[in-house]
Amino acid sequence: MTIHATELAPQYFDWVAAHAEGLLVAVKATAESGAGADGQELVRFAQAATGTATDASSYAEQVQNVAQEEQLSWLTTLGKHFIGVFQKGGETFAGFVTGIIPTLIVLMTAFYALTELVGEQRVHGFARFAGRVALTRYTVLPVLAMFFLTNPMAYTFGTFLEEKHKPAFYDSAVSFCHPILGLFPHANPGEYFVWGGILVALQELERNGTLPPNYHIRLAIFYFGVGVVVILLRGMLTERITRFMATRQKVEL
Repeated sequence: MTIHATELAPQYFDWVAAHAEGLLVAVKATAESGAGADGQELVRFAQAATGTATDASSYAEQVQNVAQEEQLSWLTTLGKHFIGVFQKGGETFAGFVTGIIPTLIVLMTAFYALTELVGEQRVHGFARFAGRVALTRYTVLPVLAMFFLTNPMAYTFGTFLEEKHKPAFYDSAVSFCHPILGLFPHANPGEYFVWGGILVALQELERNGTLPPNYHIRLAIFYFGVGVVVILLRGMLTERITRFMATRQKVEL
């Protein structure tokens, strides 16, 4: 049952406005006795009538305003939940600013300093050696590249390989951008949110006792190990695909 003011005969508005106080008492009693949503709507109409309504037209306007507010309430709810998502994201980011970001900056500084201490020539020489065999070409080389040069400079290690091996090396290196984040987040800080979102949930479960302490470290090690296996398989498969495509198109690499 839905009452619209425009459907009522105009001659009844004056009577409703004049007896609004009595109507308000009556409809409140009806709503309290179990009339449900219809009774609550009548209460709102009667409350509107007890305000400044003195004639049929003003009363109808007030009733229409109440109906419009009800129609717009879903927009208010939608907007509240929509902005709530971003507020939660802001809270998570604030946690990163006071937690992982300072650690990440220190890690980046430390490993860049380590690269300088070891020497780029030594690193490049070992990269050439690792690129000779398929097993190390798609495991050791991508790991070293991401560890020392980080994303996206890691792909420059492909210059030490033959042309026929470069597509497979790139496939391996780019596939290792995320598995390395659990242990060495400095390697790909621009996409740390991939691991960071998982880390926040894991630490919360550890605090609740759902997971054992330091479980996130164990998972990071497994993530790293599985990543090495995956990049090896991807590298060898891409190498075969590259050889097949070169033969098919009669291109010498």
